[in-house]
Amino acid sequence: MGTMGLTASLFPSLTVAQNSHGENKPHRIICLDYGSATTLIELGLPPVGVIAAQRWNFWVREPKLPNSVADIGQDLVINLEAVSRLKPDLIIMTPYTTSHKPVLEKIAPIEIIPLFDGQSQPLSASREITRKLGVLLGMEAEAADYLKSFETKLAAARDLVAKRNYPSLTLLNFMDARHARVYGVNSLYQNVMDEVGLINAWTGETNYWGFQTIGLERLASEASEDMELVVFEPLMDDIKPTLEKSPLWKHLPSVQNDRFALLPPVMMFGMLPSAERFLSLILSHLESRYS
Repeated sequence: MGTMGLTASLFPSLTVAQNSHGENKPHRIICLDYGSATTLIELGLPPVGVIAAQRWNFWVREPKLPNSVADIGQDLVINLEAVSRLKPDLIIMTPYTTSHKPVLEKIAPIEIIPLFDGQSQPLSASREITRKLGVLLGMEAEAADYLKSFETKLAAARDLVAKRNYPSLTLLNFMDARHARVYGVNSLYQNVMDEVGLINAWTGETNYWGFQTIGLERLASEASEDMELVVFEPLMDDIKPTLEKSPLWKHLPSVQNDRFALLPPVMMFGMLPSAERFLSLILSHLESRYS
């Protein structure tokens, strides 16, 4: 089967433009999610537009978003004029944003990437989506190189973790001063931890996206003495001073025993670039404290 036949079988809804070499592949791509956008950046083909580009540093930060990438609105309120002006030849979305499909497919072909579909784990889905994007974009070699680099970093992390005696981790994003998302089964974070041998202290149920929203009271009642508590930014301005005054927070074993860290943001619903960033930040922190 030729490249076009394989592309059609993987992405049956897609028709694409010819490039200067006579190869049929999209090159002006709009992403309705950060995960696909980070992947395209790593492959060397940044999107021309992405949702909530102005919030990139707030939620993603790395890889850096090129200044050339346009903001096309929010995930639930797309700026159709901005999309049209960009003249995309492909729009990538997830099941979360498929409500926009009837309108956007009048502008450009749509491809839906099933990252959090309830059928596969996000890390394995990210690997497969990266391979398929490589085929679709005529960048099979770039995708293969990136996947090889990612697996090499996983293997190195696995070797490091095996030599250490790191504590179990509880991973949080605060929603407000009394409620946080805690990540576990079905999350990208959990997938990465499982691959390298890190232990998640949170074993409670999680939702479709791999987290559960809990109150500070529950965190206090279930926190173990020896766990490392990791909170990821963003942290709203009013949350930190409120927590510092909270008896529940101040009496958490992790806080009392200096086993608490506030780390830069990671796109929790991202793909391989987010998995790589998560692993790098976590291991850098653990090495600085426990090596």
